[in-house]
Amino acid sequence: KDEVAANLQDEQKLTEIFREAISRMMPTLFQQVDRQVKMLQSDPWVDAEIANREEHLKIKTLILEGQITEAQWQKKDAAPPGVKLAAWQEFLEAHARVKFQHMAHSRNLQKSIENDKNHIAFLKAYRERVRQELAQPQHIDFRPGGPGNREISQEYGKPYDTMFMRMLTWSPSGDGQWELFIPGSTLKGAFRKRASQVLRTLWGETPQTRKMLDLLFGTQGQRGKLFFSDAYLQKPETPAQAWCSMDGVKMDPRTFQPIEEAKADYLFACGPELKFDFQIDIQDLTEQEVEAFACLVHLIRDFQQGNIPVGGQKSHGMGWIQAQLTGLHWLSGGDEGITEKLFGKQELQPEGIWKALHLEGAEAQKALEQVPPLPVKRKISPDDLPRAPQGFISHRTFGGYCGVLTLEGEILTPTNIKESGEPSFRATIDGEPINGWDFYALAPPANKDRPAQKTYALPSKSIRGMVRHIYSIATDCREDSPNISRLNAVDQLFGWVGRGPNQALASRLSFSFAKFEAPTLGWFKIPYPYGNWQFEDGEWRQIPQARAKLIHIADHWRLIPHAPLAPNVTPLEDFRPDEVQAIYVRAILPGSRCRFTVKFWNLTEEELRRLLWCLVLEPELAHKIGRARYLGFGSLRLHLSPESHYIDWSKRYAGAEGAWKVPIKAEEWIDTTTIAHYEDLRKVLNAEHI
Repeated sequence: KDEVAANLQDEQKLTEIFREAISRMMPTLFQQVDRQVKMLQSDPWVDAEIANREEHLKIKTLILEGQITEAQWQKKDAAPPGVKLAAWQEFLEAHARVKFQHMAHSRNLQKSIENDKNHIAFLKAYRERVRQELAQPQHIDFRPGGPGNREISQEYGKPYDTMFMRMLTWSPSGDGQWELFIPGSTLKGAFRKRASQVLRTLWGETPQTRKMLDLLFGTQGQRGKLFFSDAYLQKPETPAQAWCSMDGVKMDPRTFQPIEEAKADYLFACGPELKFDFQIDIQDLTEQEVEAFACLVHLIRDFQQGNIPVGGQKSHGMGWIQAQLTGLHWLSGGDEGITEKLFGKQELQPEGIWKALHLEGAEAQKALEQVPPLPVKRKISPDDLPRAPQGFISHRTFGGYCGVLTLEGEILTPTNIKESGEPSFRATIDGEPINGWDFYALAPPANKDRPAQKTYALPSKSIRGMVRHIYSIATDCREDSPNISRLNAVDQLFGWVGRGPNQALASRLSFSFAKFEAPTLGWFKIPYPYGNWQFEDGEWRQIPQARAKLIHIADHWRLIPHAPLAPNVTPLEDFRPDEVQAIYVRAILPGSRCRFTVKFWNLTEEELRRLLWCLVLEPELAHKIGRARYLGFGSLRLHLSPESHYIDWSKRYAGAEGAWKVPIKAEEWIDTTTIAHYEDLRKVLNAEHI
């Protein structure tokens, strides 16, 4: 203010003052604009529905005023004055079964007009509530800003790209509140997908398969036997500690630089506080439909074992949940017949006109063990793969090799993957903010909500990206896939999203988070720039004015060789920053171990052999992951655990638990002839000297 007052007569000086002040404000302004654009883009369906209702309202008003006659009603290709042709045709199609005299009935029409007005008012209010909810602090991510991008704050953030499903609820004593829930339609869809895959695998594409699916889940003109309720939280007051965040960004394979437009921020639910209750009703079951009940029970067992995922980002380790059967309530018209077939000898109690069976917990679980196995009605071979007409392997049924790889990660050199959200540690030097980044943990993005004891983990997206990079080299996939009919080997396995309709394919792999058990951690100071330090002939050398040495395979894929920590990296006792031009990280130290799984479906033998090599490599080789890999951080070795297996589908639902698991031993499966650029990979990934 004083500087402006002192230069009121000097236009050039005032311009410089305001330009400097505005330039400091512009990044924040741009972030806020981006945030509003994101929120505006989040509800286009509401705008479309409001516009549609307003057109309906206009047409009904014209009918009420007598400006649309019965003759006009018959002219589909001639819209009344003031009405768009597309809106007129859509209105006639929506009311195709309504005769004009019923539509023009004054009392009915006035009720319909009032309903439309109320509907429009509700949608506008709902849209505003959604925008307010998206703008809440807990739904805004943390972004860098301020001088030198050193300030990490929600002031520079935007709404998360993914958020949990929620709905508005009302109570007599208060205004509408948002409540988390899982729609029954989502649960039904997940169960139906699993049922269709299993039955097509065991029975084939037969009329019996379609009949069973239609019987359980319904089809057009036929109600299904199963009804899924919405799933509601046992404790609706969700604590802030139940939310975790994860950052995701695609990396350029040549430079290892992030592709900013491919960045996504995830806010997901995780933790023991998030328990949902729901129920499945099965109605009007006859003795001839016992096989349908058996199919449902096997689906419930799959759900209990975590084999029916719900929601999005399943290939990134999200949506995989486990369930617990809490009770069974059976109503029957008599003591015998279907009740005994399903549950054996059980004592039924009178309940109105019914005979009822109530079982809780372990008793309910035991009662379902009477259910017979699902029969196999066709020959199943690992060579059978479900292929779409376009040539790619589909998810329509199970085939080829399906199973779970369980891996243990061993940290060889200090490793840091930056935590998501705001930094856990902060300091100030000469007025400059300094951030101390802890290792990534399954924890809330806001530091105030994080627990004292964190669950540290390698993020699923980081593991997936690491393996995909090696797999792309091992398959020599340099060109992007042009369309779904011409996918390269990487996109066929890891999934692909193109442009236009029907141009996307889900991954046949799902990577879980790799959780650590009692890891050892330590602080490090990493000064920058550091390109003048280079590791050659087994030792670090400082070369003045040098730039970081890049190693590329086939002049396309960049890889960083293994090395011990560079001399310019300083271990610290604690977070005690002493200069601004450095990065301060808390790393997991060598010897710490983590565990994770890779679920896989419909793999060819060659794909499974190549995937195993890209995961476990060879005894003297190792992966690199995380930050500061150039300076020796991030060396990681993976070991295949004995519980890894693929599924023998002929035994999967035959009764004996575990008999269907065929063990996978790395030494029996790895075939280096499936690996392109094998010698180059062996040379760069060699970790013997660390």
